Amino acid sequence: MVKQLITDLQGLFRIDIKTIHKKFDAKNKVAGKVEFDMRSQESSGTNKLFNISGPVFDVLNDGGVLVIDELDASLHPLLTLAVTRLFNSAEFNQKNAQLIFATHDTNLLYYGNYRREIYFVEKNKYGASEIYSLVEYKEEGKTIRKDRSFEKDYIEGRYGAIPLIGNLSNLVKEWQEI
Repeated sequence: MVKQLITDLQGLFRIDIKTIHKKFDAKNKVAGKVEFDMRSQESSGTNKLFNISGPVFDVLNDGGVLVIDELDASLHPLLTLAVTRLFNSAEFNQKNAQLIFATHDTNLLYYGNYRREIYFVEKNKYGASEIYSLVEYKEEGKTIRKDRSFEKDYIEGRYGAIPLIGNLSNLVKEWQEI
Protein backbone atom coordinates (compact mmCIF):
# COMPACT_ATOMS: atom_id res chain seq x y z
CA MET A 1 0.00 0.00 0.00
CA VAL A 2 2.84 2.40 0.86
CA LYS A 3 4.64 1.64 -2.41
CA GLN A 4 1.44 2.33 -4.36
CA LEU A 5 0.89 5.60 -2.50
CA ILE A 6 4.44 6.73 -3.27
CA THR A 7 3.97 5.83 -6.93
CA ASP A 8 0.64 7.68 -7.07
CA LEU A 9 2.13 10.82 -5.50
CA GLN A 10 5.27 11.03 -7.63
CA GLY A 11 5.49 14.27 -9.55
CA LEU A 12 2.69 15.91 -7.57
CA PHE A 13 3.01 19.08 -5.52
CA ARG A 14 5.20 18.56 -2.47
CA ILE A 15 5.82 20.82 0.48
CA ASP A 16 9.27 21.01 2.04
CA ILE A 17 8.95 22.17 5.61
CA LYS A 18 11.79 24.08 7.22
CA THR A 19 12.31 24.98 10.85
CA ILE A 20 14.32 27.94 12.05
CA HIS A 21 16.82 27.70 14.90
CA LYS A 22 18.95 30.36 16.54
CA LYS A 23 22.64 30.20 15.76
CA PHE A 24 25.08 31.16 18.53
CA ASP A 25 28.65 32.45 18.37
CA ALA A 26 31.60 31.45 20.59
CA LYS A 27 30.38 33.89 23.27
CA ASN A 28 26.88 32.31 23.30
CA LYS A 29 25.34 35.36 21.69
CA VAL A 30 22.70 34.97 19.00
CA ALA A 31 24.58 35.30 15.71
CA GLY A 32 21.79 34.62 13.28
CA LYS A 33 19.47 31.83 12.30
CA VAL A 34 19.86 28.50 10.57
CA GLU A 35 17.29 26.51 8.58
CA PHE A 36 16.68 22.82 9.21
CA ASP A 37 14.81 20.47 6.91
CA MET A 38 11.94 19.08 9.00
CA ARG A 39 12.07 15.52 7.69
CA SER A 40 15.83 14.95 7.61
CA GLN A 41 17.24 17.22 10.31
CA GLU A 42 14.64 17.33 13.07
CA SER A 43 14.07 14.60 15.62
CA SER A 44 11.36 11.99 15.26
CA GLY A 45 9.65 13.62 18.25
CA THR A 46 9.52 17.00 16.54
CA ASN A 47 8.16 15.34 13.40
CA LYS A 48 5.56 13.43 15.43
CA LEU A 49 4.39 16.58 17.20
CA PHE A 50 4.17 18.42 13.88
CA ASN A 51 2.27 15.53 12.25
CA ILE A 52 -0.38 15.30 14.98
CA SER A 53 -0.74 19.05 15.51
CA GLY A 54 -3.14 19.52 12.58
CA PRO A 55 -5.60 16.83 13.68
CA VAL A 56 -5.30 17.96 17.33
CA PHE A 57 -6.02 21.61 16.48
CA ASP A 58 -8.83 20.64 14.10
CA VAL A 59 -10.69 18.54 16.64
CA LEU A 60 -10.17 21.10 19.41
CA ASN A 61 -11.55 23.81 17.11
CA ASP A 62 -14.45 21.83 15.61
CA GLY A 63 -15.24 19.23 18.29
CA GLY A 64 -15.31 15.51 17.70
CA VAL A 65 -13.10 12.56 18.54
CA LEU A 66 -9.44 12.04 17.68
CA VAL A 67 -7.93 8.57 17.99
CA ILE A 68 -4.14 8.20 18.14
CA ASP A 69 -2.38 4.88 18.54
CA GLU A 70 0.78 5.10 20.64
CA LEU A 71 0.50 8.81 21.28
CA ASP A 72 3.71 8.71 23.30
CA ALA A 73 5.85 7.13 20.54
CA SER A 74 8.84 9.46 19.98
CA LEU A 75 7.42 12.16 22.28
CA HIS A 76 8.97 13.30 25.54
CA PRO A 77 6.62 12.43 28.44
CA LEU A 78 6.04 16.13 29.15
CA LEU A 79 4.94 16.69 25.54
CA THR A 80 2.54 13.77 25.76
CA LEU A 81 1.14 15.23 28.98
CA ALA A 82 0.83 18.68 27.41
CA VAL A 83 -1.13 17.31 24.43
CA THR A 84 -3.52 15.38 26.68
CA ARG A 85 -4.05 18.39 28.93
CA LEU A 86 -5.29 20.43 25.97
CA PHE A 87 -8.31 18.13 25.87
CA ASN A 88 -9.01 18.68 29.59
CA SER A 89 -8.75 22.45 29.27
CA ALA A 90 -11.96 24.48 29.37
CA GLU A 91 -10.07 27.29 27.63
CA PHE A 92 -8.74 25.27 24.67
CA ASN A 93 -11.43 22.59 24.38
CA GLN A 94 -14.63 24.60 24.25
CA LYS A 95 -16.29 22.13 21.83
CA ASN A 96 -15.79 19.12 24.16
CA ALA A 97 -13.45 17.28 21.78
CA GLN A 98 -12.28 13.88 22.93
CA LEU A 99 -8.87 12.28 22.59
CA ILE A 100 -8.70 8.50 22.67
CA PHE A 101 -5.17 7.18 22.68
CA ALA A 102 -3.06 4.17 23.47
CA THR A 103 0.16 4.75 25.39
CA HIS A 104 2.92 3.01 27.29
CA ASP A 105 3.77 6.24 29.14
CA THR A 106 3.05 5.38 32.76
CA ASN A 107 3.87 8.96 33.80
CA LEU A 108 0.35 9.88 32.70
CA LEU A 109 -0.98 7.66 35.50
CA TYR A 110 0.86 9.89 37.98
CA TYR A 111 0.74 13.36 36.44
CA GLY A 112 -2.30 13.11 34.23
CA ASN A 113 -5.12 13.06 36.77
CA TYR A 114 -7.13 10.91 34.36
CA ARG A 115 -8.44 8.20 36.71
CA ARG A 116 -11.94 8.12 35.26
CA GLU A 117 -10.67 7.87 31.70
CA ILE A 118 -8.05 5.11 32.10
CA TYR A 119 -8.70 1.76 30.50
CA PHE A 120 -6.31 -1.16 30.48
CA VAL A 121 -5.99 -3.68 27.68
CA GLU A 122 -4.65 -7.11 28.51
CA LYS A 123 -4.25 -10.18 26.35
CA ASN A 124 -5.68 -13.32 27.87
CA LYS A 125 -4.02 -16.73 27.57
CA TYR A 126 -5.75 -17.24 24.20
CA GLY A 127 -4.33 -14.02 22.73
CA ALA A 128 -7.63 -12.12 22.82
CA SER A 129 -7.55 -8.59 24.22
CA GLU A 130 -9.72 -7.72 27.18
CA ILE A 131 -10.44 -4.13 28.18
CA TYR A 132 -11.40 -2.83 31.61
CA SER A 133 -11.61 0.53 33.34
CA LEU A 134 -9.53 1.65 36.30
CA VAL A 135 -12.73 3.09 37.82
CA GLU A 136 -14.38 -0.34 37.64
CA TYR A 137 -11.35 -2.09 39.15
CA LYS A 138 -12.14 -3.51 42.56
CA GLU A 139 -9.86 -4.75 45.31
CA GLU A 140 -11.44 -6.84 48.03
CA GLY A 141 -14.84 -5.77 46.73
CA LYS A 142 -14.06 -2.05 46.99
CA THR A 143 -13.14 0.50 44.36
CA ILE A 144 -9.63 1.83 44.72
CA ARG A 145 -9.11 5.14 46.46
CA LYS A 146 -8.50 8.26 44.37
CA ASP A 147 -5.32 9.07 46.31
CA ARG A 148 -3.55 5.83 45.30
CA SER A 149 -0.36 5.99 43.26
CA PHE A 150 -1.83 4.56 40.05
CA GLU A 151 1.53 4.52 38.27
CA LYS A 152 3.30 2.66 41.08
CA ASP A 153 0.40 0.22 41.47
CA TYR A 154 0.31 -0.43 37.72
CA ILE A 155 4.07 -1.07 37.45
CA GLU A 156 3.79 -3.48 40.40
CA GLY A 157 1.13 -5.38 38.46
CA ARG A 158 -1.82 -4.53 40.70
CA TYR A 159 -4.16 -3.75 37.78
CA GLY A 160 -2.81 -6.34 35.33
CA ALA A 161 -2.26 -5.39 31.68
CA ILE A 162 1.52 -5.63 32.03
CA PRO A 163 3.73 -7.56 29.62
CA LEU A 164 4.96 -11.01 30.52
CA ILE A 165 8.63 -10.37 29.92
CA GLY A 166 10.26 -13.43 31.40
CA ASN A 167 13.97 -13.60 32.05
CA LEU A 168 15.76 -11.69 29.28
CA SER A 169 19.16 -12.78 30.58
CA ASN A 170 18.33 -16.35 29.53
CA LEU A 171 17.60 -15.13 26.02
CA VAL A 172 20.92 -13.26 25.89
CA LYS A 173 22.81 -16.34 27.14
CA GLU A 174 21.18 -18.53 24.49
CA TRP A 175 21.96 -15.97 21.79
CA GLN A 176 25.61 -15.74 22.88
CA GLU A 177 25.97 -19.52 22.74
CA ILE A 178 24.95 -19.67 19.08
